[in-house]
Amino acid sequence: MFDMEFNKSNIGNLEKENFDNFSLDLYSDDINEQKYKAKISPRQNIQNIKEITLKFIKDFDNPDEKNLLFTGNTGLGKTFISNCIAKEMLSLGKTVLYQTAPIMLDNIIDYRFGNSDFNNVYNNIINADLLIIDDLGAESLNSFKLSELFNIINARLLFQGNHITKTIISTNLNMNNLLDTYSERIFSRLASYYNVCRFFGDDIRINRLIKK
Repeated sequence: MFDMEFNKSNIGNLEKENFDNFSLDLYSDDINEQKYKAKISPRQNIQNIKEITLKFIKDFDNPDEKNLLFTGNTGLGKTFISNCIAKEMLSLGKTVLYQTAPIMLDNIIDYRFGNSDFNNVYNNIINADLLIIDDLGAESLNSFKLSELFNIINARLLFQGNHITKTIISTNLNMNNLLDTYSERIFSRLASYYNVCRFFGDDIRINRLIKK
């Protein structure tokens, strides 16, 4: 079961990108409010985010547990932590589907216009226990894609058939950018039904190379 769900998830590197390999040492413990626009250090912030994600996993089947919205620049660990969560959920027997926003929305538009057989994948997008949408904001937008994005986000909030589904969205955009880029009804869903985790600090990929 684990291998099947692992393959269906479209996520690679889960054997490496998991909580066992999560390192706080890659994040600075310096507090620099002017640089990071926060009163805590990047290390304390990522520790706080880790605690939020562990609660998300523990309370996944609680309908009151919010979804997760990861915001912040590239190289700060958003995808890594998404993969950590995916690994844990797969080990609990949950179905996990990973999609980048550009590819997901392009495929849905192709399906809507009859250019591809996307029905099974679309059903998985709506019904997977956990859907991870990566790189929101990297897609080229139009009114059709905005409508489809809203439909996906909204449908997964409705717990259709009493099936609890949760979503993780990661983006390089901040909340102001999201409001400017997407419709108010999409933004309102994100602001109301998602725990917003802002990643900040220095690129951990560079820090990892320096520490080797």
